[in-house]
Amino acid sequence: MIKRVSQAGSAAKAKRRGTVQDEVLAKLRTALMTGTLVPGQVMSLRKLASSLGTSAMPVRAALMQLVAAGALEEAPSRSVRVPRLSRKRLVELFEIREMLEGMAGRMACENATPELISRLVKINKELLNAIARREMQTCLQANQKFHFTLYEASKSEVLVPLIESLWLQCGPTLYYSLLAPRMPWDAATHADILAGLRKRKPALVQAAVVRDVRITAENLMIGVANGTANNAFGPSMIDTYF
Repeated sequence: MIKRVSQAGSAAKAKRRGTVQDEVLAKLRTALMTGTLVPGQVMSLRKLASSLGTSAMPVRAALMQLVAAGALEEAPSRSVRVPRLSRKRLVELFEIREMLEGMAGRMACENATPELISRLVKINKELLNAIARREMQTCLQANQKFHFTLYEASKSEVLVPLIESLWLQCGPTLYYSLLAPRMPWDAATHADILAGLRKRKPALVQAAVVRDVRITAENLMIGVANGTANNAFGPSMIDTYF
């Protein structure tokens, strides 16, 4: 009887550890996709565990999963950091994003409902308000939410995970896209996406999504140059995120 209770307790503890690790992983994935974690940043187990109110073990396990996924990398000192991507790799990532996200937008339009459009309109209003207030981190968070709400409506079990893997890699650089001289960005392509959804025109939605990704890439390349020259890319906003 004692052995059975002990086994049950061990299983419950393992389940709790798994749940905590899943929660930590989900938060880190979102932080990467929304530019809360920045290129070159070394991940501190102690700081992350403290911010998340957990022990180091689930944080370490989550970080190793992200290393395996190519979203983080191991540094020579056995620490884990956010990779600095070359221009060549960024260009390739965005070219693939155009193809996959355009396809997901097209499929989402075929499944569009008034409820989906209403959710996207609400998220886009949050984004526009953040742009007006120049709240860059809120802009990135609302933009990511808009895109993935759209892509999840594609109901594709293949496309959405692939798109997420691309965002995990390029997400930490997206803050740079807001440093281009032609900012403030007005998210005009989102209005085109919404118009295509209302008209039930998959080709229009696909074209608008591709345009949106391309504009982000163009702004990113300009912003990288400006941010590097002016040392404008400051420390991570992870403390305010968690």
